[in-house]
Amino acid sequence: MRRLICLLTVLVLAVCCWSSAAALQASTLHNGSRGESVRSLQQALITLGYLKGTADGVFGNKTEQAVRAFQSARKLTVDGLAGTKTQALLQEAAAAANNAAAPQSNSSAASETASSAASSASASSSSASSASSASSSASSGSLFSGNYATIRMKDQGNRVKILQQALITLKYLSGKADGVFGNKTLDAVVKFQKAQGLSADGLAGKKTLTALEKAVQKGSSASAAQQEDTATATVPAESATESTVSPSSNKTGKAPDGSSIQLLHWFNDIKPSLKNGQTLLIYDPSTGISWNLRVLSRGRHCDSEPLTKEDTEKMLKAFGGENTWNQKGVYVKLPSGVWTIGSTHDMPHMSGNIKDNGFDGHLCVHFLRDMAEAKQNDPSYGVANQETIRALWKSLTGETLEN
Repeated sequence: MRRLICLLTVLVLAVCCWSSAAALQASTLHNGSRGESVRSLQQALITLGYLKGTADGVFGNKTEQAVRAFQSARKLTVDGLAGTKTQALLQEAAAAANNAAAPQSNSSAASETASSAASSASASSSSASSASSASSSASSGSLFSGNYATIRMKDQGNRVKILQQALITLKYLSGKADGVFGNKTLDAVVKFQKAQGLSADGLAGKKTLTALEKAVQKGSSASAAQQEDTATATVPAESATESTVSPSSNKTGKAPDGSSIQLLHWFNDIKPSLKNGQTLLIYDPSTGISWNLRVLSRGRHCDSEPLTKEDTEKMLKAFGGENTWNQKGVYVKLPSGVWTIGSTHDMPHMSGNIKDNGFDGHLCVHFLRDMAEAKQNDPSYGVANQETIRALWKSLTGETLEN
């Protein structure tokens, strides 16, 4: 009899568990779910910038992390489970984002065959319609659908397109919103940030995005041409020359916001646009001391020299008052205004071009490289600098770089 009761109890529990799982499967998408519903969920997360890649219909760890991020931004219960409420809010936000980024169509086929004067009028009307659409989204605070995750150089997608359309509406950017964050978009973001009194780092974070929403909502028509720095800011980073970058642009000693620091690759991201004679601002997080370096030459690392005698003295102080080959992990502000991770020393060697800086020679600044390549070409000191860069990045973000 007891054995029968035990068997019945086990059966009842099994049925309850199965029912609960079935109910969860029916109403909630979770880690392990598959199918078109998951694909639709992922596409909404991609549209809003919470998830990268393609919607493959498989709810894995990355999708769960994206759901959690969205739930946190919308002040929902952060459990990584996409229930009916989370799904509904996601789809609503994605639809608003798509509407804000959608190009405006001509009102009739006649405008396509009208004279050039009529075409101009039609273009103006379309522009006004785009501005009205963006303004309408901003007025409800939904231009970025509450997702203020930082948009930065090389990002692509709907959120970039919305950012670009807002900048076009405000006359900081010309052309059309293509959803690719390149140099022109970077310049426009920097000009907008300067006009708003924000940190002009080219990173469209929460403060910049909310300021854009408010500016579009107010129907601001401030022209980027009115900004004092227009002449130099419009030069793309990869075509910048020595004359477009002055030391004064990198004289701030203020510590960068950790969230604004990017991990850029030397060969892929930095070297192609960096020019000899440009200025780097070095910030040492261990001492809070900063100094300027002038780029001397570029190979597998960046040969540089202190810009002034004062810079040499500051650098020497950061290294404990001695010249040493011991590398130090530092933050580096590039001529574009972007902060990244580097590693450097303060031992003068060989020759330099600046004669009155109190530094007899030049030094080396290393940036991120593939570890396999560094081991092959610089198996000793180069690898040591790569390890220093990775250690600083991990202390900043908690992320361990695998290669």
